[in-house]
Amino acid sequence: MFRDILVADSNVESRDRFYEILSSIGHNVECVPNSSEAVIRLQTARPYLIVLDQDLAPAGGLGALELIRKFDKDIKIVFLTKNEPGDDVDLCAKAHRLGVLEVLRKDFSGHIMFKKILGILREVEERVQEDKYAGLGRILVVDDNPELRITLTTFLTKRGFDVKDAANGDQALMEIKIEKPNIVLCDERMPGMDGLMVLRKIKELDKSISVVMLTTVEDEDIIKEAIALGASDYLTKPCNLQEVEALVLSILTQEKYKK
Repeated sequence: MFRDILVADSNVESRDRFYEILSSIGHNVECVPNSSEAVIRLQTARPYLIVLDQDLAPAGGLGALELIRKFDKDIKIVFLTKNEPGDDVDLCAKAHRLGVLEVLRKDFSGHIMFKKILGILREVEERVQEDKYAGLGRILVVDDNPELRITLTTFLTKRGFDVKDAANGDQALMEIKIEKPNIVLCDERMPGMDGLMVLRKIKELDKSISVVMLTTVEDEDIIKEAIALGASDYLTKPCNLQEVEALVLSILTQEKYKK
């Protein structure tokens, strides 16, 4: 289900980035440069989600947040900060008291911010719409567990992605050489080459391929090594399909915009 989103940000480049990425996957996006324009929009329409920047002119994001709450106490709001939320506890506490759903660092250099936003937009979807992301990207699922491969492949295929699968690292590398995927979902524990070895070889073949590691436990050492080797992110098994979709979309839309 596609959503109406209001982006309130004084930086025109940021508004453009949000508009390009969120509208490219079907959401109806409206952008405003200041709190006055945001309030005017809310007088005639109610978006499903507001993305609100900390430095929104003229009174800042918290001032805009107070104004918005006069119109709607329940509307979902994501509050964007300049620094990591943990670096400004007072600001985050004020934002949460005003009912924001999430406080995120505004960071376009990776996909983490969009993964969170897309996850929020996906949470309330009542039914699966097949083929909604047709043509958006190619995905390779690598896992020696046939049940998980079938689950992920079937789900992502129904969503419209072009999906291939492989049972081990050797098969995965053959698939990559034949048909370059945009994203590889790669199990960490497999017979033969382990996931980190496969990750390293994928990056040697093509650094532009995004690799997401699938782990059974949140092993910090393995995760750190995977990130150091170039992994884009990781998912803990058993995989939540909504999280898989949000992560895949966030990576693909960011890559599409960079091109």
